[in-house]
Amino acid sequence: MKCRTLLATALLSLLALPLPAALAASSDWTRTPGGDLRLVALPPDRDGAVRAVLDIRLNAGWTTYWRDPGGAGVPPSLTVSGATLETIGFPVPKRLGTDDLHYAGYDAPVGLPLRLRAATGPITAAVFLGVCKEICIPVQTELTVDPGRERSADPLEETIVAAAEAALPAAASAGLEPVSGRWSADGKTLFVRFRAPAGTPPPEVYVSGPAGVQFGLAEAMTRKGDGYLAEVPVLFRSKHADLSRTPLLLALRAGARTMEAPLPLE
Repeated sequence: MKCRTLLATALLSLLALPLPAALAASSDWTRTPGGDLRLVALPPDRDGAVRAVLDIRLNAGWTTYWRDPGGAGVPPSLTVSGATLETIGFPVPKRLGTDDLHYAGYDAPVGLPLRLRAATGPITAAVFLGVCKEICIPVQTELTVDPGRERSADPLEETIVAAAEAALPAAASAGLEPVSGRWSADGKTLFVRFRAPAGTPPPEVYVSGPAGVQFGLAEAMTRKGDGYLAEVPVLFRSKHADLSRTPLLLALRAGARTMEAPLPLE
């Protein structure tokens, strides 16, 4: 669903303002019509690593986007000051929208686990994401925590972080794993081979890459021996995209199992 930019921008200043930042292991909530979000962080370990989560509590009927939502939507963006953002994790999304306009995202509360390398003092995350229902509202906010002030983790916050980490896809394993990816001659399609159990419904396929590469959602898919061949449209591929430093990632959902792993290219 396309955002109604003018209306959304007007709503942004009125409805997506954070409360004053709390210097604690959880930030204050930023309130929006589509849901609320906050940053939860645990105290640093001995090496200065901080486990954290961007906690997104969507209201019923609202959605938000995956890291490569496809042709409709803007991926979430997060910039950290006061620490180094080492990784951000995404659960495997769902195919949302209509037959004419679909995208990859989430239609229920979701946590995005973060791995930070802390400096001394507060940590602030500048967040931009879209939440959608009949319209899409861009949410832009800053969330501040100071996990170094906490001597031990709050049990509730530890549970929130652990649950978000547990919802991440597993690594590749026998029977659910990437095989290879191959660009079409015109560069407009990526042919993805992977192994997954046969079943109904068929596996869901999502591909993401570095900045400068954007994929649509998988279209045709056929069973090939002990695996599948999926055709993933390439919406944009910059000649400057560096796939050697940031390889393509294949995310799969097969029944109750999910997986994410680098996709080797032929």
